[in-house]
Amino acid sequence: MRRRKSAPRRAPGARAATSGLTIREHILDRTIYLMGKRGTTDVPVRAIAREAGVNVAAVNYYFSSKEQMLAQMAERFTRGFDEVMRLLDAPDLPPEKRLRRWSAEVMRFLAEYPGILALMERQIAAEPADAFGAALRSAMQRAVKQVTATLRELIGGRDALRLAFKLTLFISTLAGPFPRQLERAPARGGARAPAQRARFLDLLLEHLRA
Repeated sequence: MRRRKSAPRRAPGARAATSGLTIREHILDRTIYLMGKRGTTDVPVRAIAREAGVNVAAVNYYFSSKEQMLAQMAERFTRGFDEVMRLLDAPDLPPEKRLRRWSAEVMRFLAEYPGILALMERQIAAEPADAFGAALRSAMQRAVKQVTATLRELIGGRDALRLAFKLTLFISTLAGPFPRQLERAPARGGARAPAQRARFLDLLLEHLRA
């Protein structure tokens, strides 16, 4: 008589993740959201468990330490970042279309994780940098290089100061509609809605070409 296969082991107190994410990915996703909301990585395990809809035992099951969680957050962020940056790496498309696709994805991310900019600023400036902070630094350096190159294609010319000004305008304006603290502006309407984000992007790119 053949033995029945046992069901896969599930973390204690964990429920099925949504949106196709594994439970581990779901916890990481909600951790990034919560840390962004609070503007710090110093978030209690109980708060993470409550936000993820699991109990503390489930969080401890998947992440044995805070350092391990930050390292896995860095890996998850890097994978997502690579996907987004590939939107700029499409030489068959005109630079404006590449910038539009990239910008739309960045704005969507900022809308889904309000407050993440404050966390990113703090992590990038922190010394010494933990795994998550180091990943953010590397990502931002790469992003600036690729966006600068694509922007140079869009506006043309050899004026370095003009390019630097347009880059600053582009990046700061792109992030501008998304306040750092949820309490200051609830996520509804305005530049957080997809249609408004698209119109906002139209105006921004139009201004950059001027």
